[in-house]
Amino acid sequence: MSERKRLEIASLGAVLVLATALRLWRLEANGFGTEYYAAGVRSALQGFSLLFYNSFDPAGFISLDKPPVAFWIQALFAKVLGFSGWTIHLPQALAGIASVALLYRLVRQPFGRAAAIIAALAMAVMPVAVAVDRSNNTDSWLVFFLLLAAWSALRGRGGSLVVAMALLGAAFNVKMLAALVCGPALLAGWWLSSPLDWRRRLGWMAGAGVTLAVVSLSWPVAFDLTPKDRRPYAGSTEGNSMLELVVVHNGLERFVRLRPEQPRPPEAAQAFQAYDDVPTGPSRLATPRLAAQFGWLLPLTLVGLFFVRRRDGIHPELALWGVWLIAYGVVFSAAGGIFHIYYLSALTPPVAALAGIGAVRLWRRGPAGLAIGLGLCAAWQVYLAGASLGWTTAWLGFPVVALAAGIAAVSRDKRPPAVIGGIALLALPAAWALSAIFSPGSLVLPSASLPRWLGMDDGRGPLLSRHYPSLSDDPKLEQFLLANRGNARFIVAAPTTGLVAPLIVRTGQPAMAVGGFFGNEPILTVEAFADTVKRGEVRYVLLTARARQTDLTRWVRTNGKLVDESEWRAVSAEGRRPIQLYDLR
Repeated sequence: MSERKRLEIASLGAVLVLATALRLWRLEANGFGTEYYAAGVRSALQGFSLLFYNSFDPAGFISLDKPPVAFWIQALFAKVLGFSGWTIHLPQALAGIASVALLYRLVRQPFGRAAAIIAALAMAVMPVAVAVDRSNNTDSWLVFFLLLAAWSALRGRGGSLVVAMALLGAAFNVKMLAALVCGPALLAGWWLSSPLDWRRRLGWMAGAGVTLAVVSLSWPVAFDLTPKDRRPYAGSTEGNSMLELVVVHNGLERFVRLRPEQPRPPEAAQAFQAYDDVPTGPSRLATPRLAAQFGWLLPLTLVGLFFVRRRDGIHPELALWGVWLIAYGVVFSAAGGIFHIYYLSALTPPVAALAGIGAVRLWRRGPAGLAIGLGLCAAWQVYLAGASLGWTTAWLGFPVVALAAGIAAVSRDKRPPAVIGGIALLALPAAWALSAIFSPGSLVLPSASLPRWLGMDDGRGPLLSRHYPSLSDDPKLEQFLLANRGNARFIVAAPTTGLVAPLIVRTGQPAMAVGGFFGNEPILTVEAFADTVKRGEVRYVLLTARARQTDLTRWVRTNGKLVDESEWRAVSAEGRRPIQLYDLR
């Protein structure tokens, strides 16, 4: 084995060790993460029907509002290793590590080992990638399946396009329409890498399109074709249809907020901010709050995309990464509905790949090219860090060192400045990535934030910058409900999934979310709910005190008896709206 090969293997090994450490270190501290999803996994372990229909609860009352593939994988790990917070987080961490390795493989062949190592290293420390890979959200598997699809598409054969579209269909059943944004990139990469004539290409494209439709829609259609009394209600829908979920909640509502928000006083607006409300438009992704999640090396990314020598032609791989970057960039810049920072993880593969390509291209331009690259990245990082941490922060020293290294590269041997400058440019994204370990903020909506870790206000509001355990995650409440349940089918009912999810996670017992995730889904009328109470299926109901009144809450308060909180409460409300327990017997 040559010295170069040994160095390459050692470098890749070091990158993968770093990626593993960032994703597995203190993973158990994240508990059950998004308990809404964790409840679905706990339910899936109790029967094949619950698993297949992606049920939120063990009674099969309502489904999760995401497709099932990522949760099937989590359920498999929980089945083999036992159900715990660590075992349902582990699959996403492994998917993130595998994605780093896949990215290396995709960049290595066309652009060389140096570009591949830099790309893999950039993705390994990408703050939003680390945050998402340490959660039980589904985006890690979305990225993994998209990278597999890219690998297949770039092979350029007719059958490989069909496989790529099948993998894209699998990604659709991880995150629905969010996966299809990558479709044009896969097609561009395949078209430019294929040796087939245009007639055969069109034939294979038609077959691949059919494959994509069949794989993507197989589960939603199977769900909708099942009689409604033999499956859960489709969560986050008005019409109990999984296809509606695809188009509306997981489609249009990402661009336009179709559900009216509850009016709040201006002083409470930030406290209850549940979305990352960054103005849409061409410069949206350049705002420090978003760019700090993925864009520390963005100047190198743009160099990799646009700095093409005429004799190089158009690389299929470059077309794939470029279209991927632009497609998701346009979508995220225009998404004015439900938008969360962790969605940006879909940008990490093209940003990292093009950064590696750009770095090597500037290196080959000699000392001047290296100086330009280090200088541009240093200036960009000064902007991000200064806007996030303040213009007098000592953290600005890292990009300043990179800038000095760029200046030194002009008059000295470029190798030492490249090493020093490269390390300096990775310091800030690495620090942001570490914040996801030591100060994860909201476990439901993962993000990375060095200001949060340093105890500063990161501008996202307390709801997004802290993790608030549900008040129903109370051992005394669990014991009370189990001891007094009697013959009731459900240990408790509540208007929303958020109130009952911790109880399902901890006990594995059925709990009814009468209004679904948002509390306003038309699953049961008040009359129908009253019938379930009359049949003895529900005895206890949890309500949030001082919440807005609905027909359901009015009926419960009229017909139920308030249970003395000394009998069931052990967790303090800590300034939040307390919960109340009603006995309907």
